[in-house]
Amino acid sequence: MDPTACCGRSCLTAVAWNFSWFVLQAAYVPYAVQVLGLTASGVGATLASFGVGMVTGAMLARRVTARLSFGMTVALGPLVSVAAAAAMVATVWLPSAMLASTAFFLFGAGPILWTISQTTLRQTVTPAALLGRVSALFMTAQSGARPIGAALGAALGAGYGPESCIILAAVGFLVQAGVILCSPVPRLARLPAAA
Repeated sequence: MDPTACCGRSCLTAVAWNFSWFVLQAAYVPYAVQVLGLTASGVGATLASFGVGMVTGAMLARRVTARLSFGMTVALGPLVSVAAAAAMVATVWLPSAMLASTAFFLFGAGPILWTISQTTLRQTVTPAALLGRVSALFMTAQSGARPIGAALGAALGAGYGPESCIILAAVGFLVQAGVILCSPVPRLARLPAAA
């Protein structure tokens, strides 16, 4: 596997995910109150589902990795994020705290599998002398997408309502899944040999 293609596609996937996540986060509280009709504790409970999903995903990571090819384990996080985004978009037409909680649970569970597997892949295919630089580039790029997503989410939500942010975030989650699925990563049967 070409390490540059692997790291580049993984980085673009992470950038798109973080952008989309912060568009969603910028609008979620007003959306939850205005559209879902949640109280402050209801908003907190739905958001807490994200943490429960992360812990659950981390606990299941070993089993998932044993059952799927390594490449599909990497791709699973972005795919689960699409399912989570679809659940959140469904709340536009079917306002439901349970559906929103399910979305946040999935946003926690899938991406933690992504984080574990893609970090392992990136650290394996990157030559040791470049590992610090590649990791710094990766973190800077994905972290840089966050304020851009939050600012766009705030502006879009203020101008067109929080529902528009939910839909834009879902489009972004589709993009991030498409980036990794169109790469050679999902075809990896196992973790490549170390660089």
